[in-house]
Amino acid sequence: MCTLMQKDALIERVASVQALIARKTPRTGKRSADQDRIVSLRRFLYASSPESIDFEAVADECNALHQKYSALPKPEAAA
Repeated sequence: MCTLMQKDALIERVASVQALIARKTPRTGKRSADQDRIVSLRRFLYASSPESIDFEAVADECNALHQKYSALPKPEAAA
């Protein structure tokens, strides 16, 4: 369960992680499993009431993805 403000913070965090993944991975025609997962989280957050969201679980998952991708170098631009 979370508050409306926590839900808003999670939506912002998911958007931030989604942008990070997009910056750090090469563009291909298919999404990675992590990209699919972050999109799924975003849809879940928008579709759910704050009372049905486990703030800690979603925040932990976002933090794990952020750590994974923040250490990666930016992909080389295609020539």
